This record gives sequence, structure tokens and C-alpha cells, in this order.
Amino acid sequence: MHACLLTVLMSCAQSCPLWSVCRTEGRLNMDPASLPEQLSVVNEQVLNSSGRSVTAAVSLRRFLCYGSESATYSTRECALGIESALALMQLIEGGRGCEVVEEIRRSNLEGRAVRANPSLFALAVCSQHADCRTRQAALRALKDLCRTPAQLFTFVQYKKELRQGSGMWGRALRRAVTDWYNSQDGMSLARTVTKCKHRAGWSHQDLLRLSHMKPANDSECLLWMVTCHRLMFIIEITCILTSKGWKGVQEAYGDKETSEDVQKVFAYLEAVEKAKRCTDEQELIHLIEEQRLEKEQILTNHLKSKEVWKALLKEMPMAVLLKHLGNLTANKVLAAASADVAAVCERIQDETALKKVSILRQW
Repeated sequence: MHACLLTVLMSCAQSCPLWSVCRTEGRLNMDPASLPEQLSVVNEQVLNSSGRSVTAAVSLRRFLCYGSESATYSTRECALGIESALALMQLIEGGRGCEVVEEIRRSNLEGRAVRANPSLFALAVCSQHADCRTRQAALRALKDLCRTPAQLFTFVQYKKELRQGSGMWGRALRRAVTDWYNSQDGMSLARTVTKCKHRAGWSHQDLLRLSHMKPANDSECLLWMVTCHRLMFIIEITCILTSKGWKGVQEAYGDKETSEDVQKVFAYLEAVEKAKRCTDEQELIHLIEEQRLEKEQILTNHLKSKEVWKALLKEMPMAVLLKHLGNLTANKVLAAASADVAAVCERIQDETALKKVSILRQW
């Protein structure tokens, strides 16, 4: 069983055109220089953080790929800082900031990066630079790079560290954070907020407050809902849920007229809250299937059940599926020659789906 799934995964990895991988002493040797050149400064030589002379474009790609300008990838994650991104700094200081932002964006969207954090750090550096065009380009790319709340929180934390305690919440950052939330519909936002409430010392309440998005009171919130600003209303509901629970949401809005979209969000949030208190396995499975609940919204105690995992498996995102594939096999949730195994094998061989989730970066 393990051998079957491993064979499928290895065939997927070997067919990927982005990487040239070989094993040496427990580490992976990757060569970003084999990728087509995009930056116009391809012939500019710089000293990387290892003291070797390479082109600026290659050093930048290495940093974006795995967080180091060295040619060798290690499974141990490197600490990110200005001293480990010399090529990035030299390109920005040389007036190539907009090209750097485009390279960051392209690297991320094409799934070249093994880790997401180096790209977020590089974007934060660009968003802090004195050049106005570089800052604007970096904040425009925020929605493309920060697909999850965890990534958004990490980006904001990098900005805080780079500013060394001084004020960073200018108009541009407030607008970028506002756009990140406003780009999602009500249900997407409810799923997002309930799956990841805080990370890197930041929460949704923090960002809403500092970006000046949070309504001042309930009546203002309802006024915005009537004037088609329903998304703000949903944000307020989800924030109350994270801080006061479902009881707080009911006390604040349970007796007020709401739109059909908001009622769907209410039903979803209620299902999330019920799943936390549910003791009946069949009822929990029903909630998972009806509202498409995900692993992050299920209590750890419930994840001991094979039937709960099978219910989650039906709508499980690709990245989450691959992350837990070993456990699903070891715990015999995926039984040999079962329909579930056939469905999983079909999904992980879908090239379009793998590219859509930037599979190498997610791993």
C-alpha cells in the first residue's frame, strides 16, 4: 500500500519540469540557474551571502526558492534577514525594484518556491523601500502571494521586524489589507477566518483594527449591510465568533434581519461551532458533508475516527491531502484496493490540480 502511493508521488515529482533534483548526503541540490532568465540584469555579477560571485538573478531565485543564496538546499529552514538576501538588496538599490517584485510574483505563481516565507520576506523588503514604484508594485502583488491568512500575518510581521518598531500602518498598507479582505465573498471569508484565526502574533481583529476596517458599532454595521457592504458585516460576525464564540454572535445579531448571503454564513458558522461541541460521530459527519467543513475546524479528539477522516477526504484540499497522506495510509483510513485509494491516486496525478495549488511550494 505504502509502495503504491510512493510510486505515484515519485512519478509526479519526476515529471515536474521545474526541478532538477539529485540526492547528496541527505540534502537536495537544486539549480535555479537552469530556469529561463527573466530579469534584465542577468549579466550583473554580485557576491552572494556565501561570498561567491554569481549573477544577481540566480542569487535572487535561490533565495526565493528556499531562503538561501547558496546553491544547496537543506531541509533545515534558514533564518531570514537582510544579511541573507544580499542580491535582493543590491537589485533593489540598483533601481530594479519593480523587476524584483515581478520575479517574486512569478516565482510564487509558477510554484517554484519550496517555502513561502522567503517570497513574503522579499515582498516585505520591497514594500518598505524608499522608491515609490517599488512599494506600490509590492503591495499590488500582496493578494497574489498571500493566499491564506497565515501568509498575510507572516507578511505583516516581517514588515514590523524590518521597521524595527516604528510606525508602518500607512495609507498604502491599510488599503492593501482592506483589498485582501474585500477580494473574498462572504462564504470564502467565513471559511478563511475560522480555519486560521491567528499566526505570527497577529489576528484578524488586529488587522481589521489597524487597517481601519472595523465598524464602530452595531448600528453602523447594519447600515453598511443595507448599503451593500455586506462583506464588512460578515467580517464583523466572524471576528465576534473568534473572540466571543457563537453565543456572542447570537447576542449581537440573532434578532436582526439579514440577507440570504449572511444567513448562509450564519448557518456555516453555526455548523463550525456545533462541530466543536458535537459528541455524536454521525452528526459530526453530517455537518462536515453538509457545510464542507475542513480538518482545521475539527477538534483533535474527533480526528481519531476513521469515518470522520473519510468524510473530510471527500472535499479535502490537495495540499492538505498530500500533507496527511502518510498518516491516512498508516492509520488505515485508506484501505488497500478501496475506492478511496483509487480516488486519491487519481487526484494526485492530476497535473492541472497540482499546478493550481503550487504543489512544490506547499510541500
